[in-house]
Amino acid sequence: MTEKKETKKWSKEDLEYFKNIILKKREETVKNIKHLEAITVNDTSRHDNTSMDSAYAYHMADVGTDAQEREKAFLWLSRENKFLTHLNAALERIKNGEYGVCIECGELIPKERLEEVPHTQHCVKCKNKPKK
Repeated sequence: MTEKKETKKWSKEDLEYFKNIILKKREETVKNIKHLEAITVNDTSRHDNTSMDSAYAYHMADVGTDAQEREKAFLWLSRENKFLTHLNAALERIKNGEYGVCIECGELIPKERLEEVPHTQHCVKCKNKPKK
């Protein structure tokens, strides 16, 4: 087995730069989560109230469309929560001094990749390796 090279690290200035990118993405994600939660809560409560008023309040197709939209919102909410978890983990790696280093090869992840995917733990080369 090959020995791992001495772990390289980003400078404090670079880490601060990446931290700001992550915090901005985190803020956007939290806003998206709140918006999606509002949609799902409002949509659910609206249907609960109107279904009690009348059995004919909605056409069957409308109910199906609403159910599909609600399901889509729940899926997006789940996706956004998962993304938020990844962003929080990246912030933790910055705090621990482990950020920006590929977990497979130990090389620094290129700045361009970290700007696009700030929560990544793999360099492009390792990410694109075929899975065994």
